[in-house]
Amino acid sequence: MRISTNTIFETGGSQISDLQASLYRTQQQISANRKILNPGDDPIGSARALVISQSDAINDHLAANRSTVKSSLNTTEGALQSVTTLLQNAKGLVVSAGNGTLTPADRATYATQLQSSLSDLLGLANSQDGFGDYMFSGYATTTTPYTQTANGATYNGDQGQRKLQVDTSRQLALSDIGPAIFGNIRASGTTFNTRANTANTGTTAISAAISVPPAALTGHNYSVVFTNATTFNVTDTTTGNVVSSGNPYTSPSTSVNVDGIAMTLSDAVGPGGVAVPPATGDRFSVQPGNQNIFETLTDVINALKGPSTSAQDKVDLQAALAQANSNIDKSLDNVSNSRTTVGASLAEIDTLDNDGTAKGINYKAALSGIQDLDYAKAITTLTQQQITLQAAQKSFMSVSGLSLFALL
Repeated sequence: MRISTNTIFETGGSQISDLQASLYRTQQQISANRKILNPGDDPIGSARALVISQSDAINDHLAANRSTVKSSLNTTEGALQSVTTLLQNAKGLVVSAGNGTLTPADRATYATQLQSSLSDLLGLANSQDGFGDYMFSGYATTTTPYTQTANGATYNGDQGQRKLQVDTSRQLALSDIGPAIFGNIRASGTTFNTRANTANTGTTAISAAISVPPAALTGHNYSVVFTNATTFNVTDTTTGNVVSSGNPYTSPSTSVNVDGIAMTLSDAVGPGGVAVPPATGDRFSVQPGNQNIFETLTDVINALKGPSTSAQDKVDLQAALAQANSNIDKSLDNVSNSRTTVGASLAEIDTLDNDGTAKGINYKAALSGIQDLDYAKAITTLTQQQITLQAAQKSFMSVSGLSLFALL
Protein backbone atom coordinates (compact mmCIF):
# COMPACT_ATOMS: atom_id res chain seq x y z
CA MET A 1 0.00 0.00 0.00
CA ARG A 2 1.27 3.36 -0.90
CA ILE A 3 1.30 6.05 1.86
CA SER A 4 1.87 9.62 0.94
CA THR A 5 4.16 11.95 2.78
CA ASN A 6 1.16 14.15 3.66
CA THR A 7 -0.60 11.20 5.32
CA ILE A 8 2.50 10.39 7.33
CA PHE A 9 2.72 13.93 8.66
CA GLU A 10 -1.03 14.19 9.43
CA THR A 11 -1.22 10.84 11.20
CA GLY A 12 1.97 11.36 13.17
CA GLY A 13 1.03 14.88 14.16
CA SER A 14 -2.44 13.79 15.28
CA GLN A 15 -1.10 10.96 17.41
CA ILE A 16 1.51 13.18 19.04
CA SER A 17 -1.16 15.82 19.71
CA ASP A 18 -3.40 13.21 21.38
CA LEU A 19 -0.53 11.98 23.51
CA GLN A 20 0.32 15.52 24.51
CA ALA A 21 -3.34 16.18 25.44
CA SER A 22 -3.45 13.04 27.59
CA LEU A 23 -0.19 14.04 29.27
CA TYR A 24 -1.48 17.56 29.90
CA ARG A 25 -4.76 16.24 31.37
CA THR A 26 -2.83 13.96 33.74
CA GLN A 27 -0.68 16.89 34.80
CA GLN A 28 -3.86 18.93 35.51
CA GLN A 29 -5.31 16.06 37.55
CA ILE A 30 -2.14 15.87 39.65
CA SER A 31 -2.09 19.62 40.13
CA ALA A 32 -5.78 19.77 41.21
CA ASN A 33 -5.76 16.43 43.07
CA ARG A 34 -8.96 15.58 41.21
CA LYS A 35 -9.85 12.75 38.91
CA ILE A 36 -12.83 14.63 37.51
CA LEU A 37 -11.83 17.98 36.03
CA ASN A 38 -15.15 18.55 34.23
CA PRO A 39 -18.49 16.73 34.12
CA GLY A 40 -17.60 15.15 30.80
CA ASP A 41 -14.79 13.15 32.43
CA ASP A 42 -17.35 11.11 34.45
CA PRO A 43 -21.01 12.20 34.08
CA ILE A 44 -22.34 9.72 36.64
CA GLY A 45 -19.59 10.45 39.14
CA SER A 46 -20.07 14.21 38.66
CA ALA A 47 -23.80 13.92 39.36
CA ARG A 48 -23.19 11.88 42.50
CA ALA A 49 -20.50 14.32 43.66
CA LEU A 50 -22.93 17.23 43.20
CA VAL A 51 -25.62 15.55 45.33
CA ILE A 52 -23.11 14.65 48.04
CA SER A 53 -21.62 18.17 48.02
CA GLN A 54 -25.06 19.71 48.47
CA SER A 55 -25.85 17.32 51.33
CA ASP A 56 -22.52 18.16 52.96
CA ALA A 57 -23.18 21.90 52.61
CA ILE A 58 -26.63 21.50 54.22
CA ASN A 59 -25.06 19.46 57.02
CA ASP A 60 -22.53 22.25 57.64
CA HIS A 61 -25.32 24.85 57.68
CA LEU A 62 -27.33 22.81 60.18
CA ALA A 63 -24.21 22.50 62.35
CA ALA A 64 -23.89 26.31 62.34
CA ASN A 65 -27.57 26.60 63.33
CA ARG A 66 -27.02 24.15 66.18
CA SER A 67 -24.11 26.23 67.38
CA THR A 68 -26.32 29.34 67.39
CA VAL A 69 -29.15 27.57 69.24
CA LYS A 70 -26.72 26.08 71.74
CA SER A 71 -25.23 29.48 72.51
CA SER A 72 -28.69 31.01 72.93
CA LEU A 73 -29.90 28.15 75.14
CA ASN A 74 -26.83 28.40 77.36
CA THR A 75 -27.51 32.12 77.79
CA THR A 76 -31.16 31.35 78.56
CA GLU A 77 -30.18 28.69 81.08
CA GLY A 78 -27.90 31.18 82.82
CA ALA A 79 -30.75 33.70 83.10
CA LEU A 80 -33.19 31.05 84.33
CA GLN A 81 -30.69 29.87 86.94
CA SER A 82 -30.50 33.44 88.25
CA VAL A 83 -34.31 33.69 88.22
CA THR A 84 -34.54 30.45 90.23
CA THR A 85 -32.09 31.71 92.83
CA LEU A 86 -33.86 35.06 93.07
CA LEU A 87 -37.31 33.49 93.52
CA GLN A 88 -36.00 31.09 96.15
CA ASN A 89 -34.57 34.05 98.06
CA ALA A 90 -37.85 35.94 97.67
CA LYS A 91 -39.74 32.94 99.01
CA GLY A 92 -37.47 32.92 102.04
CA LEU A 93 -38.17 36.60 102.63
CA VAL A 94 -41.93 36.05 102.37
CA VAL A 95 -41.78 33.19 104.86
CA SER A 96 -39.67 35.25 107.28
CA ALA A 97 -42.00 38.24 106.92
CA GLY A 98 -44.80 36.09 108.34
CA ASN A 99 -43.22 36.12 111.80
CA GLY A 100 -45.84 37.57 114.13
CA THR A 101 -43.23 39.25 116.33
CA LEU A 102 -41.98 41.58 113.59
CA THR A 103 -42.39 45.31 114.03
CA PRO A 104 -43.65 47.63 111.25
CA ALA A 105 -40.01 48.68 110.71
CA ASP A 106 -39.01 45.04 110.28
CA ARG A 107 -41.76 44.47 107.73
CA ALA A 108 -40.71 47.64 105.89
CA THR A 109 -37.19 46.19 105.66
CA TYR A 110 -38.56 43.01 104.12
CA ALA A 111 -40.61 45.10 101.71
CA THR A 112 -37.45 46.95 100.66
CA GLN A 113 -35.60 43.69 100.08
CA LEU A 114 -38.48 42.30 98.04
CA GLN A 115 -38.58 45.54 96.04
CA SER A 116 -34.93 45.00 95.17
CA SER A 117 -35.75 41.41 94.16
CA LEU A 118 -38.56 42.71 91.96
CA SER A 119 -36.19 45.11 90.19
CA ASP A 120 -33.60 42.36 89.69
CA LEU A 121 -36.26 39.99 88.37
CA LEU A 122 -37.46 42.61 85.91
CA GLY A 123 -33.87 43.00 84.68
CA LEU A 124 -33.56 39.23 84.17
CA ALA A 125 -36.88 39.14 82.31
CA ASN A 126 -35.46 41.79 79.96
CA SER A 127 -32.21 39.90 79.36
CA GLN A 128 -30.52 40.08 75.95
CA ASP A 129 -28.48 37.45 74.16
CA GLY A 130 -25.07 37.83 72.52
CA PHE A 131 -26.64 39.44 69.45
CA GLY A 132 -28.42 42.13 71.47
CA ASP A 133 -31.86 40.53 71.00
CA TYR A 134 -34.31 40.30 73.89
CA MET A 135 -34.58 36.62 74.77
CA PHE A 136 -38.09 36.45 76.21
CA SER A 137 -40.11 38.72 73.88
CA GLY A 138 -40.95 36.16 71.18
CA TYR A 139 -40.50 37.39 67.62
CA ALA A 140 -40.31 41.00 68.84
CA THR A 141 -36.61 40.74 69.63
CA THR A 142 -36.08 44.51 69.60
CA THR A 143 -38.95 45.17 72.03
CA THR A 144 -38.29 45.26 75.77
CA PRO A 145 -40.38 42.32 77.07
CA TYR A 146 -41.58 43.81 80.35
CA THR A 147 -42.37 47.32 81.52
CA GLN A 148 -42.96 47.93 85.20
CA THR A 149 -46.41 49.20 86.21
CA ALA A 150 -48.16 50.15 89.45
CA ASN A 151 -49.47 46.61 89.95
CA GLY A 152 -46.48 44.66 88.60
CA ALA A 153 -45.30 44.60 85.01
CA THR A 154 -46.83 44.43 81.54
CA TYR A 155 -45.64 42.07 78.80
CA ASN A 156 -44.87 43.92 75.55
CA GLY A 157 -43.72 41.03 73.37
CA ASP A 158 -45.73 38.59 71.27
CA GLN A 159 -46.60 34.91 71.57
CA GLY A 160 -44.20 33.75 68.85
CA GLN A 161 -41.33 31.43 69.64
CA ARG A 162 -38.13 31.82 67.60
CA LYS A 163 -36.83 28.54 66.21
CA LEU A 164 -33.97 27.38 64.02
CA GLN A 165 -33.65 24.29 61.85
CA VAL A 166 -31.14 22.03 63.59
CA ASP A 167 -31.69 18.88 61.53
CA THR A 168 -33.41 18.05 58.27
CA SER A 169 -36.70 17.42 60.08
CA ARG A 170 -36.16 19.12 63.46
CA GLN A 171 -36.48 22.67 64.75
CA LEU A 172 -35.54 23.88 68.22
CA ALA A 173 -36.55 27.04 70.06
CA LEU A 174 -33.86 29.54 70.99
CA SER A 175 -35.71 30.46 74.21
CA ASP A 176 -39.16 30.57 75.77
CA ILE A 177 -41.56 33.53 75.77
CA GLY A 178 -41.93 35.67 78.89
CA PRO A 179 -45.49 34.64 79.90
CA ALA A 180 -44.50 30.96 79.96
CA ILE A 181 -41.73 31.72 82.47
CA PHE A 182 -42.86 34.74 84.47
CA GLY A 183 -46.64 34.48 83.99
CA ASN A 184 -49.27 31.75 84.06
CA ILE A 185 -49.49 31.65 87.85
CA ARG A 186 -52.84 29.96 88.21
CA ALA A 187 -54.03 31.31 91.54
CA SER A 188 -57.47 30.04 90.64
CA GLY A 189 -59.02 27.60 88.24
CA THR A 190 -61.45 30.32 87.15
CA THR A 191 -61.01 33.84 85.79
CA PHE A 192 -60.58 35.40 89.25
CA ASN A 193 -59.24 34.25 92.56
CA THR A 194 -61.74 35.11 95.28
CA ARG A 195 -61.17 34.50 98.97
CA ALA A 196 -63.15 35.18 102.13
CA ASN A 197 -61.10 36.49 105.03
CA THR A 198 -60.57 33.88 107.73
CA ALA A 199 -61.73 36.37 110.39
CA ASN A 200 -65.19 36.78 108.84
CA THR A 201 -68.05 35.97 111.23
CA GLY A 202 -70.69 35.64 108.51
CA THR A 203 -70.91 32.78 105.99
CA THR A 204 -71.45 35.00 102.94
CA ALA A 205 -69.60 33.76 99.84
CA ILE A 206 -68.22 35.73 96.88
CA SER A 207 -67.68 34.95 93.20
CA ALA A 208 -66.43 37.08 90.31
CA ALA A 209 -66.71 36.94 86.55
CA ILE A 210 -65.89 39.17 83.58
CA SER A 211 -68.72 41.52 82.64
CA VAL A 212 -66.89 43.22 79.73
CA PRO A 213 -64.34 42.15 77.11
CA PRO A 214 -61.09 41.05 78.85
CA ALA A 215 -59.13 43.89 77.25
CA ALA A 216 -61.07 46.38 79.39
CA LEU A 217 -60.00 44.82 82.69
CA THR A 218 -57.44 46.64 84.83
CA GLY A 219 -55.69 43.57 86.23
CA HIS A 220 -55.80 45.18 89.69
CA ASN A 221 -56.62 43.54 93.02
CA TYR A 222 -59.79 44.42 94.90
CA SER A 223 -61.25 44.02 98.38
CA VAL A 224 -64.91 43.95 99.42
CA VAL A 225 -65.55 45.17 102.99
CA PHE A 226 -68.87 45.28 104.86
CA THR A 227 -69.24 48.60 106.65
CA ASN A 228 -72.29 47.13 108.39
CA ALA A 229 -74.46 44.03 108.01
CA THR A 230 -76.28 45.38 104.94
CA THR A 231 -73.76 47.68 103.21
CA PHE A 232 -70.36 47.07 101.59
CA ASN A 233 -67.64 49.00 99.77
CA VAL A 234 -65.29 47.86 97.00
CA THR A 235 -61.67 49.13 97.08
CA ASP A 236 -59.01 48.84 94.39
CA THR A 237 -56.18 47.69 96.66
CA THR A 238 -53.62 48.24 93.90
CA THR A 239 -54.31 51.98 93.84
CA GLY A 240 -55.90 52.30 97.28
CA ASN A 241 -59.02 53.98 95.87
CA VAL A 242 -62.58 53.11 96.86
CA VAL A 243 -64.22 52.38 93.50
CA SER A 244 -67.74 51.56 94.71
CA SER A 245 -69.23 52.53 98.07
CA GLY A 246 -72.52 52.17 99.95
CA ASN A 247 -73.63 49.09 98.04
CA PRO A 248 -76.66 47.49 99.73
CA TYR A 249 -76.54 43.77 100.40
CA THR A 250 -79.85 41.97 100.02
CA SER A 251 -80.33 38.29 100.81
CA PRO A 252 -79.99 35.83 99.14
CA SER A 253 -77.50 37.52 96.74
CA THR A 254 -76.33 40.87 95.43
CA SER A 255 -74.12 41.75 92.47
CA VAL A 256 -72.04 44.82 91.69
CA ASN A 257 -70.00 45.62 88.57
CA VAL A 258 -66.58 47.17 89.18
CA ASP A 259 -64.01 47.86 86.43
CA GLY A 260 -65.52 45.18 84.22
CA ILE A 261 -65.81 42.59 87.00
CA ALA A 262 -69.18 41.27 88.10
CA MET A 263 -68.82 40.51 91.81
CA THR A 264 -71.60 38.49 93.39
CA LEU A 265 -72.12 38.14 97.15
CA SER A 266 -74.52 35.43 98.26
CA ASP A 267 -75.75 33.61 101.34
CA ALA A 268 -73.89 30.43 102.08
CA VAL A 269 -74.49 27.64 104.56
CA GLY A 270 -71.99 27.53 107.39
CA PRO A 271 -71.20 24.97 110.08
CA GLY A 272 -74.37 23.37 111.42
CA GLY A 273 -76.19 23.97 108.14
CA VAL A 274 -77.11 27.55 109.00
CA ALA A 275 -76.48 30.64 106.84
CA VAL A 276 -75.06 33.43 108.97
CA PRO A 277 -75.54 36.99 107.61
CA PRO A 278 -72.48 39.21 107.08
CA ALA A 279 -71.19 41.32 109.95
CA THR A 280 -69.41 44.64 110.11
CA GLY A 281 -65.80 44.16 109.05
CA ASP A 282 -66.35 41.00 107.00
CA ARG A 283 -64.17 41.24 103.93
CA PHE A 284 -63.24 39.43 100.72
CA SER A 285 -60.39 39.68 98.22
CA VAL A 286 -60.63 39.50 94.45
CA GLN A 287 -57.55 39.19 92.24
CA PRO A 288 -56.83 38.01 88.70
CA GLY A 289 -56.79 34.23 88.56
CA ASN A 290 -53.83 34.22 86.18
CA GLN A 291 -51.07 36.44 87.54
CA ASN A 292 -47.45 36.99 86.67
CA ILE A 293 -44.69 36.92 89.27
CA PHE A 294 -44.27 40.71 89.10
CA GLU A 295 -47.86 41.19 90.26
CA THR A 296 -47.32 38.67 93.04
CA LEU A 297 -44.23 40.45 94.38
CA THR A 298 -45.87 43.87 94.05
CA ASP A 299 -48.91 42.65 95.99
CA VAL A 300 -46.85 41.27 98.86
CA ILE A 301 -44.69 44.41 98.96
CA ASN A 302 -47.82 46.55 99.24
CA ALA A 303 -49.18 44.25 101.95
CA LEU A 304 -45.96 44.57 103.97
CA LYS A 305 -46.03 48.35 103.61
CA GLY A 306 -49.68 48.55 104.68
CA PRO A 307 -51.02 48.95 108.24
CA SER A 308 -50.61 45.97 110.53
CA THR A 309 -51.68 47.22 113.94
CA SER A 310 -55.19 45.82 114.27
CA ALA A 311 -56.06 42.15 114.47
CA GLN A 312 -57.82 42.39 111.10
CA ASP A 313 -54.75 43.96 109.51
CA LYS A 314 -52.62 41.09 110.74
CA VAL A 315 -55.07 38.53 109.38
CA ASP A 316 -55.05 40.29 105.99
CA LEU A 317 -51.26 40.36 105.98
CA GLN A 318 -50.99 36.65 106.74
CA ALA A 319 -53.46 35.89 103.94
CA ALA A 320 -51.43 38.03 101.51
CA LEU A 321 -48.19 36.32 102.54
CA ALA A 322 -49.75 32.87 102.15
CA GLN A 323 -51.02 33.76 98.67
CA ALA A 324 -47.62 35.16 97.68
CA ASN A 325 -45.86 32.05 98.98
CA SER A 326 -48.17 29.83 96.92
CA ASN A 327 -47.75 32.00 93.80
CA ILE A 328 -43.96 31.98 94.09
CA ASP A 329 -44.05 28.17 94.24
CA LYS A 330 -46.11 28.11 91.04
CA SER A 331 -43.69 30.54 89.40
CA LEU A 332 -40.75 28.34 90.40
CA ASP A 333 -42.58 25.43 88.75
CA ASN A 334 -42.85 27.47 85.54
CA VAL A 335 -39.14 28.31 85.62
CA SER A 336 -38.29 24.67 86.35
CA ASN A 337 -40.36 23.53 83.36
CA SER A 338 -38.57 26.01 81.10
CA ARG A 339 -35.18 24.89 82.40
CA THR A 340 -36.15 21.27 81.77
CA THR A 341 -37.04 22.14 78.19
CA VAL A 342 -33.74 23.99 77.76
CA GLY A 343 -31.79 21.05 79.19
CA ALA A 344 -33.57 18.58 76.92
CA SER A 345 -32.84 20.78 73.90
CA LEU A 346 -29.14 21.05 74.81
CA ALA A 347 -28.93 17.26 75.17
CA GLU A 348 -30.64 16.83 71.81
CA ILE A 349 -28.20 19.26 70.19
CA ASP A 350 -25.26 17.21 71.50
CA THR A 351 -26.79 14.09 69.95
CA LEU A 352 -27.46 15.87 66.66
CA ASP A 353 -23.92 17.27 66.67
CA ASN A 354 -22.46 13.78 66.98
CA ASP A 355 -24.72 12.54 64.20
CA GLY A 356 -23.87 15.56 62.03
CA THR A 357 -20.14 15.02 62.54
CA ALA A 358 -20.48 11.39 61.47
CA LYS A 359 -22.49 12.44 58.42
CA GLY A 360 -19.87 15.02 57.50
CA ILE A 361 -17.10 12.41 57.67
CA ASN A 362 -19.11 10.03 55.48
CA TYR A 363 -19.94 12.76 52.95
CA LYS A 364 -16.31 13.80 52.66
CA ALA A 365 -15.15 10.21 52.36
CA ALA A 366 -17.67 9.58 49.57
CA LEU A 367 -16.56 12.73 47.75
CA SER A 368 -12.96 11.71 48.15
CA GLY A 369 -13.70 8.32 46.62
CA ILE A 370 -15.34 9.95 43.61
CA GLN A 371 -13.14 12.99 43.07
CA ASP A 372 -9.74 12.53 44.68
CA LEU A 373 -6.82 11.34 42.61
CA ASP A 374 -4.77 8.20 43.24
CA TYR A 375 -1.32 9.83 43.23
CA ALA A 376 0.65 6.63 42.76
CA LYS A 377 -1.45 5.61 39.80
CA ALA A 378 -1.40 9.12 38.36
CA ILE A 379 2.40 9.41 38.61
CA THR A 380 2.77 5.99 36.97
CA THR A 381 0.40 7.06 34.19
CA LEU A 382 2.24 10.35 33.74
CA THR A 383 5.61 8.57 33.43
CA GLN A 384 4.16 6.11 30.94
CA GLN A 385 2.62 8.94 28.90
CA GLN A 386 5.94 10.80 28.86
CA ILE A 387 7.80 7.73 27.63
CA THR A 388 5.11 7.03 25.04
CA LEU A 389 5.21 10.65 23.82
CA GLN A 390 8.98 10.64 23.58
CA ALA A 391 8.90 7.35 21.66
CA ALA A 392 6.21 8.69 19.33
CA GLN A 393 8.21 11.85 18.70
CA LYS A 394 11.40 9.88 17.88
CA SER A 395 9.45 7.46 15.75
CA PHE A 396 7.83 10.34 13.87
CA MET A 397 11.23 11.92 13.25
CA SER A 398 12.57 8.63 11.92
CA VAL A 399 9.58 7.93 9.69
CA SER A 400 9.35 11.48 8.40
CA GLY A 401 13.03 11.27 7.42
CA LEU A 402 12.59 8.26 5.11
CA SER A 403 13.10 9.53 1.56
CA LEU A 404 15.16 8.64 -1.47
CA PHE A 405 16.39 12.15 -1.42
CA ALA A 406 18.08 11.43 1.91
CA LEU A 407 20.33 8.89 0.06
CA LEU A 408 21.50 11.32 -2.57
